[in-house]
This record gives sequence, C-alpha cells and structure tokens, in this order.
Amino acid sequence: MPQSRWKLLSSAVISLVILVLAYLNRAWIGGAFGLLREARPGWLVVAFVLIGLSYLISSQVFNVVLHSLGYQMGVLRLWATALVAIIISQSVPAGGVGSYAFLISNFNRRGVSSGEAALIASLETLSYAVAMLLMFSFSLIFLTFHGMVTGDASYVAGIVAGAVIVGVAFLLTRPEATLKRWLSALQRRIGRLFGHAWSGAWAENLIAELVTGRNLLASRRRDVLLLVLIQLTALTGHSLAMLLVLYALGVNVSLWAVATAFGVALITSTFNVLPGGGGTVETALVAVLTQLGAGLAAVPAAIIFRLFNFWLLAPVAAACYHWLMHEHVQPLVSTRRPSPQTD
Repeated sequence: MPQSRWKLLSSAVISLVILVLAYLNRAWIGGAFGLLREARPGWLVVAFVLIGLSYLISSQVFNVVLHSLGYQMGVLRLWATALVAIIISQSVPAGGVGSYAFLISNFNRRGVSSGEAALIASLETLSYAVAMLLMFSFSLIFLTFHGMVTGDASYVAGIVAGAVIVGVAFLLTRPEATLKRWLSALQRRIGRLFGHAWSGAWAENLIAELVTGRNLLASRRRDVLLLVLIQLTALTGHSLAMLLVLYALGVNVSLWAVATAFGVALITSTFNVLPGGGGTVETALVAVLTQLGAGLAAVPAAIIFRLFNFWLLAPVAAACYHWLMHEHVQPLVSTRRPSPQTD
C-alpha cells in the first residue's frame, strides 16, 4: 500500500475510533454537559484553559530534545503533537505503542532521522513514566500522612510507596545479565504452575527496554531531569484544573489532595486497556477525593474534569492528527549539521 494511502487510512481509523467512542458514551457525555449548568462558569472556563496550557507544557519535552539535536519547531505544532500523542495513548488498547509510532512518523516527516525521532519518543516516554511514578509515590505518602492525622492511618499505602521507590531504584541498578536470569527464573516457575512453557521473547524485550531506558538516564541525566520536571509541571497543571472544577462546584480542598487523587488515577489508567480509561480514571478520582473531603461533589467534579481533559479534546486531537500527517511540510534542518555545499 502506498505510504500516502496508509497515512490516510490510519488517520481515518483514528478519527473513526474517537467518534465511535464519543457515540458509545453519548449518555455519559450528555450527563456531564448537564452538570455544567449547575457550576460557576468562570472557574470552569479557567480550568479548561489551564488544561490546554498543561498540554502546551507537555509539548516542551519535545522542544527541549529537538533543541538539543539542533532542530526548531513551531509552538502550535509542538502543542498539536503533544495533544495527539497523549490522546492516542488513552484512546486505544496498547495506546503507548500507537503514540510512539505516531511520534516517530510525525518527526520523520519533518526531516528528523529515525534514530533521532526514536530518541525523542523514548525520552518523552521515559520522562513521563518517571513523573507518573513520582506522582503516585507522593499520592501514597500523602494518603498515609492524612490517615495518621485523621486517626485512620493505612500504613499499607506508605509501605507500597516505599516499595515502589526502592524497587524502581533497585531494578535500574541491576546488571542486564542478572535481570535476565531473574526474569527467566520467574517465567519458568509461572510456566510450571500453569503447565505451559512460554517463549522468552517477551522477557528479552522487557529487559531490552529497561536497559535502553537506564542507558538514556545515564547518558542524558540533565536532560532527563529537566524533562521529568516539565512532565511534573504539566501533571500539576491538570491537578490544578481539577481543583478549579471543584471550586466551581463550591467545594474547597487542597491542591495536595487533588494531586493525590490524580496520581492514583494516573497509575490505574496505565493498567487499563479500555478506551478513555474505561471509567477507572473517574472511579479513582471519586474514591480518593471522597476520602480527602470532597464529599458527593467528587462525582460531578470527576465527570466534568474528564470531559475537559479528554472527551472535548478528542475531536481536536483527531483534527490535529490529520493536519500534522497530511500538511505539506518543509523538512527541519539541524543547525548541528553542516549545510550541503553547492558549486
């Protein structure tokens, strides 16, 4: 199939998936619109704008890496790229793979080499994963301390938080051969338990990705630190938008409480293959916010936030995808490469 037809087909499929999801969830979306009439519109407008700005902050991850490679890209295209990548990652099963493929294709079209495009996509994925784990660890620690203050402490949350941090640090420092030996042993034990022998290809791929990420961390420590800070700022922006939605409904809670709920929602959405989070994001937000004092308003707040954070932006992302993948582009030229000489 010619490349242009493949791009047109992929664009149509992604747009169709988003439209189908919106249709299947039309009752839910309609209910969310109904809730908007009961809230103070000023706070809601600011919340929606802040979510858009948070996507803009996320796009600076690409800007930083492109700049380090000698490339420059316009702010609007960077914002559209970040929006499409994030919406794809939430819209379809294995969305992370689809998002990665989109980034590679998008930057390739603009003259960025495949290796450089893979580096950009890998650093974006790595920095987001680290930021998400940090947010989740903060969430568990905050829940533990909140429980201690209220007298309902759940030390399990604190233990899990410590285990996550120590476990990630431990894995990142193990030799590749050790990791392969451990994972192979685990695979054999599971195989004996279920009476089935599985191929070791998945284990090798997992170890290869882990080692690649570790090497990136080691070779670009400053870049990764900056990218993680950018990702954390963007995630905090989404948390602040959620806080403003609660204010619009007349509920006063702390930003720390909202960030805690958002951190839990992020980690639950990661393990869900259902489109748009399948309701797990809303459920996690409601469960944590209710525990931290939001009361019954947590339900409409979570619905309105996801309407702003995902559903209203999904059609925008579909339009941006079509624009990015079909516009006539002038290939980017790296300032770090010598210009071709002409006679």
